[in-house]
Amino acid sequence: MRSSMRYILIILLILLQIACEPISNEKQELPDLWKFKYDPENQGLLEGWFDRTLDRSDWQDITVPGTWDDLEYDGFGWYHTKIQAKKYPAGSKLALVFESVDDNAVIWLDGRLIGKHNGYGKKFYIDMDDKLDDWRPHDLVVRIEDLGQPGGINKPVYLQAYLEEEDLIRSEVSKLSAPEAPQWVQNAAIYELFIRSHSSARSFEAVEKDLDRIEQLGTNVIWFMPIHPIGVERHKEDPGSPYAVRDYYAVNPRFGTFEDFERLVEAIHAKGMYVILDMVLNHTAWDNPLIEEHPEWYTRDANGEITHPPNTDWTDVADLSYDSEAVQDYMIDMLVWWLKEQNIDGFRFDVAELVPNDFWVKAKQACEAVNPDVFFLAEGDKPELHLNGFDMTYSWNIWQATIDAARGDKPVSALKASYEAEAYQYPKNALRMRFTENHDKNRSHANIGDKQLNETAWAFVALMDGNPLIYAGQEVGARRRADIHIDPVIYWSRADRVLERTMGEILALRKEWIKADSEFEVVLANDEKQIIAYKHGPLLAFFNFSDQDFEFSATNMDSILYGDLKINSDNKLTLAAKSYGVIK
Repeated sequence: MRSSMRYILIILLILLQIACEPISNEKQELPDLWKFKYDPENQGLLEGWFDRTLDRSDWQDITVPGTWDDLEYDGFGWYHTKIQAKKYPAGSKLALVFESVDDNAVIWLDGRLIGKHNGYGKKFYIDMDDKLDDWRPHDLVVRIEDLGQPGGINKPVYLQAYLEEEDLIRSEVSKLSAPEAPQWVQNAAIYELFIRSHSSARSFEAVEKDLDRIEQLGTNVIWFMPIHPIGVERHKEDPGSPYAVRDYYAVNPRFGTFEDFERLVEAIHAKGMYVILDMVLNHTAWDNPLIEEHPEWYTRDANGEITHPPNTDWTDVADLSYDSEAVQDYMIDMLVWWLKEQNIDGFRFDVAELVPNDFWVKAKQACEAVNPDVFFLAEGDKPELHLNGFDMTYSWNIWQATIDAARGDKPVSALKASYEAEAYQYPKNALRMRFTENHDKNRSHANIGDKQLNETAWAFVALMDGNPLIYAGQEVGARRRADIHIDPVIYWSRADRVLERTMGEILALRKEWIKADSEFEVVLANDEKQIIAYKHGPLLAFFNFSDQDFEFSATNMDSILYGDLKINSDNKLTLAAKSYGVIK
């Protein structure tokens, strides 16, 4: 009897002890102070810096969130801390949440790889439900790869109990609606063009001669990469980057005169198409006259010297300081001048995230006073840009996920998840630019390799919600990157006219059947078969990223509109390997 009572008392004590443990579904912040070590030779993986038994006595202390001290360093940095979960409500799951890293992360727990993430400034999480349920301290190691500017774990890291994924990733911005974009933008198809590589003539006049082909392709907005004179001082290679602007109020004489540009704009408008200019407001060339006329407009280092932007590779440009109201006024006046005097329809803004949001609000208001339908495209993907003047942002997440699916690096469910996460991150009605390549990345034909899969990947982004982009040369199978520092010309004479015709037909299909307000939903993502399908308006589109044919049944099918789909004798459909098909 005594032993039974003793057993009961022990159980009661255990239960009381558990009851005294804090049970929380609030964010459990990790310690501010972590251990850190640079890895300039990328030796950490080989030497097992993720191992729980590693001696880290020579690692320095670093504060998280933050960036590492050496602002000139780009490469790998390793972080270590102890992590221990509190009790959390029954039925909940536990996640390790990173609000943001700069740029990519690999994560280990007790020496075991538990997650990877690519992308700057993106909130992500790792499921920890079965990893910390012993409530004891564990070793957390994070390797950060920085691709430009100071790197690190630049926003909070914490543990959080949750019931649904939405609880983790929904942002406050996603509860708002983006201002409505101009009507002509809402279902636009964009053509990015670098005049210097578009033809051997490298001229406005040569582009004008190519307008019929560009129009027939199905694009209705031409985005001209910077057309300004290029800085010579400290430039890289010859003739240098167009993003090192020497004069905002001039055109590059290599391309022609202002009169030539005006004729080109008129010709584009005559076809019912629109023009946007690439504007570089974050920095200037070193020989831009503003440096001599207004040296106080520029960012300075500890020695008082004008410095380049934080990206250590951008040595050919000088960083402007938007703390100066005069800088803001100058840039707004300049944008208004281009709208008034050159009759353009909008702008694509380089590295928009490096310029303060309050400037963009003022700039958009000033430009709308001249043209109420002016278009602002941000080179950036932060959700809040849509609430600060921008009509459209880059969907880098879909670019990466589509490339991964086409190369077989990740399952199609990751592509589905990436798209669906947008609803929890971006304002309602936010327009997203969809692409498989642009001038900042390798050509998709080089990235993906397989010709059929490359076409399938582009069809995927072209028919989904958002706005498709073609980077000049992509439509004819260009593999060589149009380097912005030198002068490679697109080999139009070697053009893949079949691909060009196909891409035009896909855009025609989009124009005929898909409206700006057409409903979009991913309806299938089969990892085993590498098949993903979505419904967009009246269209049902299937994409096969595998090397095997896919057989399926489709109810209420009206007709096959496009793609490599065949009806079998038993009325089932077969989608060819590496291909896509669209039914109505």
